[in-house]
Amino acid sequence: MPFVANAENIASEVMRKIDPNLAQKFAALVSFLVSHPAAASPLRGGSAPAVGSVEYLHRQAIAFSQGRNMKAPKPPETIPDEMVSVILVSYFGIQQSDAERVKREHLLSMSAEGVVGNLLERYLASVMEPNGWIWCSGAMVRAADFIKPPAHGGSWRLLQVKNRDNSENSSSSAIRIGTDIEKWHRTFSKKVGSNWSAFPDISLRKNLSEDAFKTFVRSYLKELR
Repeated sequence: MPFVANAENIASEVMRKIDPNLAQKFAALVSFLVSHPAAASPLRGGSAPAVGSVEYLHRQAIAFSQGRNMKAPKPPETIPDEMVSVILVSYFGIQQSDAERVKREHLLSMSAEGVVGNLLERYLASVMEPNGWIWCSGAMVRAADFIKPPAHGGSWRLLQVKNRDNSENSSSSAIRIGTDIEKWHRTFSKKVGSNWSAFPDISLRKNLSEDAFKTFVRSYLKELR
């Protein structure tokens, strides 16, 4: 479905009422979707507004803004399966007295692992947005986490980032929106090391590193405490 006429201006005005600092970024993102409507993520629910409508822009503006709010890692709420302790003790040689602690730490580890991807996007946004990229917070663009407006008559750049090389990212391959989606992953599943040296934006590679990412995460989590 095509976007409503004057969508970019509507988007800017809507965002000014939510967060004036994001108005230009959100309008630019909508400008991309106007020319590539197939890339727009639909809203969920039976009564969700149609992609490209004024109400759609209103709701996505809220999502775009709220997607940048600080989020604390959530402690696990699930109850561990008692059989896990049996396996830990009987096969992996964990002491019975340590089994409950190991199970708890495993849940905490999974919880921590679940937020790394979001932290990665936040770190990248802190470096990329001052250099022309836009973080697609709120998942408004299908299969892309960052976009960069064209310069001097060029093309839009779309980037999908993943924390590991075995993370699922085949969805972008099935989306045909008239532009290529660049892909990059931070770490490897079968070997030690990081992949910062292969970051797609060559001009930013010198500003990105594993040590800088760790520093960002520590500072971010300290602020949440």
